Amino acid sequence: MSGRGITLLACLAGLALAAAAPDRPLELLDLDGRSVSLGLAPDDRALVVHFFATWCPSCGEEIPELERAAEACRGRGVRVVAVDVGESADVVARYAHEHAIALSVLLDPKGRAFRGLGLRGLPANRILTAQGARMLEGPSTASVWRERLLALGCAEPKPTGPPAD
Repeated sequence: MSGRGITLLACLAGLALAAAAPDRPLELLDLDGRSVSLGLAPDDRALVVHFFATWCPSCGEEIPELERAAEACRGRGVRVVAVDVGESADVVARYAHEHAIALSVLLDPKGRAFRGLGLRGLPANRILTAQGARMLEGPSTASVWRERLLALGCAEPKPTGPPAD
């Protein structure tokens, strides 16, 4: 095989790896600085990764909406995790405490996982299922989150108002 043929094969192999990259686990940290490899677990139907930052106003508005919608996912094989991009554990832990964030919160302190997925703006989301991964950028409303999570197999949320007569 000629040098050109080897170069072409190497380029094609690189493209195949790049195409497969969204399905690889994300290498992150927990709030205590321990490494976490975040990917679809064997008993998961889906994994929703919500990328945010404490300085992002729309992120702060969206997290409570996502948390409320995610309550319908408990026990249904759909995990929802929040990942802060580019900030220290102290800043994020304080923010999570002040805003009573109940989701699991992980860190991407240098933004490598975020950029590796080709994401650019916050908030952003990665939805991973056995069929593959989808990336979504920009804020989402409560109704959009309910629809997305319902499509992944979460229960219909229970009404929060007074019972109808």
